[in-house]
Amino acid sequence: MTTNAPACGWDQAVFRCGRCGSVHATTEDDYLKAVDAHGDAHAVWDRLNPTERDGLASILRTILAAPGLAVELLALADRQQADSQ
Repeated sequence: MTTNAPACGWDQAVFRCGRCGSVHATTEDDYLKAVDAHGDAHAVWDRLNPTERDGLASILRTILAAPGLAVELLALADRQQADSQ
């Protein structure tokens, strides 16, 4: 008899952050990555003052809405860094 179920493990896990209440549903494979990334986000956010938080959020909204923009911005940064050396 064969089934489509994995031999072991979970097919879905839910992570609930005790600090902010965020809920992430994910697979077993991605669960630890999601927990680590969320923890890292809290660590960065905690280091920023309110003005920096607003600026970062605005920048991320702009960049994440246009993935090609992120690629071009990184290319510009790399070229400028190379030019300044």
